[in-house]
Amino acid sequence: MSLRVVLAGGGTGGHLFPLVTVAKHLREDLVTKGGTQFLYVGPKGDMERQVMENSKIRQKTILTGKLHRYLTSKYFLDIFKMPMGFIQSLWILLWFTPDVIFAKGGFASVPVVLAAKAYGIPVLIHESDAVPGLANKFLGSIANKVVISFERARMYFPPSKTILAGIPIKKEAINGDPEKGREMLGLHKEVKPIIFFIGGSQGAQVINERVLLILPDLLKRYQIVHQTGSAHYDYVVSEAQRKGFKVGHSDYYPIAFIGGELKHIFALADVVVSRAGATAISEIAANNKPSILVPITKSANDHQRINAYEVSKAGGAMAIEESNFQEHILLHNLDQITNDEEIKRKMREGIKGFYFPHATEQIAQELVKLARKSTAEISD
Repeated sequence: MSLRVVLAGGGTGGHLFPLVTVAKHLREDLVTKGGTQFLYVGPKGDMERQVMENSKIRQKTILTGKLHRYLTSKYFLDIFKMPMGFIQSLWILLWFTPDVIFAKGGFASVPVVLAAKAYGIPVLIHESDAVPGLANKFLGSIANKVVISFERARMYFPPSKTILAGIPIKKEAINGDPEKGREMLGLHKEVKPIIFFIGGSQGAQVINERVLLILPDLLKRYQIVHQTGSAHYDYVVSEAQRKGFKVGHSDYYPIAFIGGELKHIFALADVVVSRAGATAISEIAANNKPSILVPITKSANDHQRINAYEVSKAGGAMAIEESNFQEHILLHNLDQITNDEEIKRKMREGIKGFYFPHATEQIAQELVKLARKSTAEISD
């Protein structure tokens, strides 16, 4: 059978990259008779456009509105956007006639999933975090299949249709070569350990500010690779140079955005300091790296803090709240990890449980199963 798949979701790299990772597997590795066609349906945004264009996936944009717990200035505007997005989704699905919907979840998926259910199109939603948001709690009740990444999330969804399969990890994030990373960045072959600071697809201002504040002390002990985010890169570089550190020649290597080279940097790093998004945690786990997780204080449903403490509870990382992400605590924890082989061993062992090497294949197979079951039911 040929396969027509609608991808739904958006807003962050964590919502987009798993969609295209599964799509790539369906297209290249799980080839169905008649081929596979994809259409991305989601909000209009530069990141969405760029990711889908790079993956050669067609796009249709719709209006999307967030589900709010409280009355806000955007409450009434979003009330208007959601039904409009639903109507747009009805027309798009009628035109494309998909066999199955793969929804990453979140507010951007709601209109598409509702339209799919109106037509009887099967839906698989994916929940990355340890605690789902309002949108996914709702979507989980009407989806045909729910895939989760943390065992803790199981309590929020119907048991009969929920499976623990993890997060699809893009190939650009795993199986890197440390020597290629060293050559690519021009790192010196020194004894000093390498710390990789990464703030997600858009960078993290708190991490950027803390790195700049304690850069002299960091560079006495370590070589620093610092993913700043494109919007923050020029400021970070100018501040580092103002402090007397020439980029690429002072053991300091800032990078605006990391693409295919990510796996080589992961392979090179001794310790990773990261936000606590679910995709970031999965990539750290896939590379089996000791890490320090710094959750966003005001993340929706406090999901980053819960993610971080789920990993910390298993011994897979150290978690530092933003309010405690200060000079002495950060340096103390970095020193503790890099100087103690037993701590590193325990962290590598603890993080293993958060990597699911077959997540991409399992989700792809579930999508094909849903599509085939739906086709069989229609034939009957």
